[in-house]
Amino acid sequence: MSKTIRIFEHETLRVGQKLRSVDGAESFLTQRHVDALARFNDTHSQRYFGVGYQRIGAQHFVGYVQVGELGIEILPKADRLVAREDQRLRWRNALLEMLRVATGLRLHSPTSAMQSVARASLMELVAMRFIEEVERLLHDGLVKGYRSEESSSSAFRGRLLVRENLRENLVRADRFFVRYTTFDRDVLVNQVLGAAVAVLGSLPLSSALRARIAVCAERFQDVSTIRVAAATFERITTTRRTERYRSALVFARMILQQHVPELRSGAAPVFALLFDMNVLWERYVAALFKRARVPGVEVSTQEARPFWKASGNTAKTVRPDIVLRDANTGAAVLVADTKWKVLETPTPADADLKQMFVYNELFGASRSVLIYPGTGSEAHGARGSFVNRGHDCELVQLGLFAPSGISTALVQEEVRTLVARFAPVSGVGSSAKQSEAYGKQAVR
Repeated sequence: MSKTIRIFEHETLRVGQKLRSVDGAESFLTQRHVDALARFNDTHSQRYFGVGYQRIGAQHFVGYVQVGELGIEILPKADRLVAREDQRLRWRNALLEMLRVATGLRLHSPTSAMQSVARASLMELVAMRFIEEVERLLHDGLVKGYRSEESSSSAFRGRLLVRENLRENLVRADRFFVRYTTFDRDVLVNQVLGAAVAVLGSLPLSSALRARIAVCAERFQDVSTIRVAAATFERITTTRRTERYRSALVFARMILQQHVPELRSGAAPVFALLFDMNVLWERYVAALFKRARVPGVEVSTQEARPFWKASGNTAKTVRPDIVLRDANTGAAVLVADTKWKVLETPTPADADLKQMFVYNELFGASRSVLIYPGTGSEAHGARGSFVNRGHDCELVQLGLFAPSGISTALVQEEVRTLVARFAPVSGVGSSAKQSEAYGKQAVR
């Protein structure tokens, strides 16, 4: 069983620093931990951590890292409050909720005891959900399929491979090298699940979870062991028979794609399950915009527009996160971009404003909005105009937290009110008063 600590993005850990795990036990960051994380970081273009002398700092990636016996949960944070334990739990729940909305991954059951969920590491939550899916598939029966196999045996079946038979059985007239078709469970989707189960079996998880993993691993003994790469998942096509595998394969990919074996003898093994917080916030907000369903407004994401081209080269493009269009005319009525940043004053950075200026010009929109995270229960912001250009930009901080914690329903209503402000007059409907109130609030 590993010791798991919780830190925030952009927080720095130093060798010898005394750390307190989620179960209250003390632990220390060692040079061995830092060296292993630095090597892991090197294999991923130094994007996950900032490495210095006897220290390592988290960047904008959140999630879970297992290094040797030490587990590190990296949590998002969009405020400057002191990192008390209740703040860690608050942001941890926010991370789980954003993952659920943005990716569809529900990492804990509504019926789970909240105390046990709070103690479990993010990796354990992913492992539990994956094993639940695997257990369901095993109960229903793993899918079977036809596959081609080659072997040399005394039984003649299938097709004789003449060249291979001469090479293998030149002096054995009683044996045949043949290719034949067999129908069994040793197919690609089961091989991928088996590989993910094997990875989990090597991690220091809770004893109860390890027991469930071991039981599942025994059921995959007749499935071949394969080396899984990104291209492996591209070979998987979901059919009517394998549709029930969809959730399990999503979790399997999360588990397998960042699994890094021990880099050299004596080094601490590293396992990472990390998410770019900028991308996660973008997808969370985009999902809420798509759910808004305001009449007269169409929502699209990641639309590209060329903005510069040199002769003989591919044009460079810009790609805002969200574009709202009039459903009747197709005209862009709003361009929105998300920014996972802490705003100390209601003023966007110059680079962000220049980016929105370009979006307005290229998409022909008269309005744009920068969307930041907020820590209250209400959306608030400020509005300004681009001088002598006839279009403007505003910033909005979406209030993420109700008194009881993160509330997607609350944020969803904030987003719907925002979208309704830009709907054609005939499509605003019952949201008109809310939109007018929000519009007054945004210019304060």
